[in-house]
Amino acid sequence: MARPRSRKENAGDKAYREVGEAIEAVQRELEQLRNDGAARAQDAARGAALIGGAGALGLVALGALGSLPLMALRRVVPAWVLALGVAGGSAAGAAVLAKAGFGRLAAISPEALEQRAKEVVENVADAVR
Repeated sequence: MARPRSRKENAGDKAYREVGEAIEAVQRELEQLRNDGAARAQDAARGAALIGGAGALGLVALGALGSLPLMALRRVVPAWVLALGVAGGSAAGAAVLAKAGFGRLAAISPEALEQRAKEVVENVADAVR
């Protein structure tokens, strides 16, 4: 004949079930963090591409200063003024792209990831309670 379950066994079953639920909650949170990390990596790639574009425009600015390619218009305006105009425009474009790129990279900084990890820990703590 089977013995009836005691209170200890019921408490043990309950604790076992709660631990299982906590493990499942942690697994769900880890999966969400993985997905968030992948999305942040894509944002980082886009930000790096913008910074690369800024670098390319910076090279154009240097090329304009170094070669003065607009010599054909030097009869109307001195060549150095034309070169400075091209360089200034390229530098302004580079600055805009660099600012956008650094803004995207700042959004995925380690501080932002650390804050998300703290939220996960709090969610798991709430699930265990």
